[in-house]
Amino acid sequence: MQRCDYCGRILYKNVSEKYFLCSSKCRTKYKNKKYLSKLEQSVTSVVKNGILVKEIVNKLDYDKFDTVSAIRRLIYKKGSLFIKANSEINLNVEIFIVRK
Repeated sequence: MQRCDYCGRILYKNVSEKYFLCSSKCRTKYKNKKYLSKLEQSVTSVVKNGILVKEIVNKLDYDKFDTVSAIRRLIYKKGSLFIKANSEINLNVEIFIVRK
């Protein structure tokens, strides 16, 4: 199962030849690597065991789509965060640092 390199959603249609990206919005945002790393660092600094995605979004001053995308990248691509269920990420999912 392929996932978008930016937002982490399941990839149904690839819009890039070089990367796995699901939309033109993801393609334009994926190019800004400094912003991506800064956002991922701020997400990891806020995360504690059992925190909801909604709480992370409320604590950070970033766009909601970008924040949820960073959480998905940290879960699906990098493997530094974990979830209990094997489902898609939404605002009511609990995020863990250690696998439960």
